[in-house]
Amino acid sequence: MSATRATAILGLLALGACAQIGAEPVPRMDFSVAPEQLEAGPYAAAYQRTFERSLTEAPFEFGSMSVVATEDGQLNTYQFFPCQGGQGVCSGGPQGPAGRLYRSPDHYVLTGLHGRTFWLGYGGDGYVERNDTYVSLAWNARSLGTGDGTSGPLETPYPH
Repeated sequence: MSATRATAILGLLALGACAQIGAEPVPRMDFSVAPEQLEAGPYAAAYQRTFERSLTEAPFEFGSMSVVATEDGQLNTYQFFPCQGGQGVCSGGPQGPAGRLYRSPDHYVLTGLHGRTFWLGYGGDGYVERNDTYVSLAWNARSLGTGDGTSGPLETPYPH
């Protein structure tokens, strides 16, 4: 008999000595209770903000911007410009009336212009608040295609 085979037989005999012959069977585990649910609400909001901020444009990131909102059935447009050395936001041009810009966790809040509060979110959306009524708005940086409208048409001889 080889040494390897003898070692294997001795090992099996040693394991057999550990067996519980005639003892109580191992009780069944009860897996009917679900694991405790984690409170993910605060974390989900923080991750959503981080995701949105990393992949979308922030208001005034590229300078002046245009805002469009439908109020009382009319389409209103507003132009906002950083002014006063970056301390304010002016309406209509860099020398126009100035408002104040605040930050909330989800919005840039522009107050003091046109009798409204503008809630500017990341990525080009938000709300206009007037007399406790909120309507949706859309915004875009003027350098990204919302300029003064004096440029030529985008028509080309190529079909599109």
